[in-house]
Amino acid sequence: MDLYYSAVDVLRTSLLLVGSVVVFVGIGRAGLEALRARSRQRVPRQIMAHAALGLEFFVGATILNLILNPTWTAIQTTLLTIMIRQLVTLSLNRASRSGV
Repeated sequence: MDLYYSAVDVLRTSLLLVGSVVVFVGIGRAGLEALRARSRQRVPRQIMAHAALGLEFFVGATILNLILNPTWTAIQTTLLTIMIRQLVTLSLNRASRSGV
């Protein structure tokens, strides 16, 4: 059983790492594009898109954390992460519809 928990913990940590890298790479790419093109119109959309993708990994990591540590705090963290992900998605959809 220890091997199972160790494997889930490694997977959880990997998801957090990949999610963080996705967010930071997205911010870096958007910043470089803004400097290169002198246009800041697409930068927020790119950052939001990468943040949304990174948050998908964070949601997976918090669900795995819930498996490892089934406490009320873990449930609240999972719910908060999912709510933030939904807010980012709604904001991104709203921005794409308005043409910003």
